[in-house]
Amino acid sequence: MSLAYDPYRPYTTVNSAVRVWHHDLLRARCRIADGVSVFDEDGKHSSIWIHVMWEGQSLWLPGIRVAPDNLQQLSVALPKCPS
Repeated sequence: MSLAYDPYRPYTTVNSAVRVWHHDLLRARCRIADGVSVFDEDGKHSSIWIHVMWEGQSLWLPGIRVAPDNLQQLSVALPKCPS
């Protein structure tokens, strides 16, 4: 999956920062719920984005790429990102 530079821009190759894999450790900082909506292969969608650090870069993980139970836990555990 790809991390994005900006959660408010379309999730396209132009906004794609780096690819990460399921075993990669990302350090989550905060979350937003009003980013651009991202659809998965099954047609499900989410506008939640997780602000993460990856190899010294400040990037964004689309919430649709997080398992639903884990996303709910992250939404409770992580603070909202400052505006």
